[in-house]
Amino acid sequence: MMTYTLRLLALSLCLLGLVASSAVADDLADAKAVITKQVEALKQGNDAVVRKMFTERLRAKITPEAIKAAQKELGKMTIDDLVASAAPGSSKDSLKIKMKNGRTLTTLVKVDGQWLADTIWFK
Repeated sequence: MMTYTLRLLALSLCLLGLVASSAVADDLADAKAVITKQVEALKQGNDAVVRKMFTERLRAKITPEAIKAAQKELGKMTIDDLVASAAPGSSKDSLKIKMKNGRTLTTLVKVDGQWLADTIWFK
């Protein structure tokens, strides 16, 4: 009976690990997709579109000058450099994005079903 219980517990832990690892993979895929869209919008230079990709409190701080500066820097980085990992943030609807160098890029928050950046990461 004890062996059966231990095997059942081990199987349960393995399944839980598989579910958790697929959630982490989904988070990373979501983060890469969001940052890719932001990079594309920055490269196009449309500040109205870029502003909509950030939380409300940041929108007024996104200036055409900041976008022009970002355009110069973005050519030096890849999406893999910008988004190396994504982990659940402090709330259930947030993802903390870390860069390849280990620094935090931004935190994404889900607002009305859409992921928005909560820091101006391209400054």
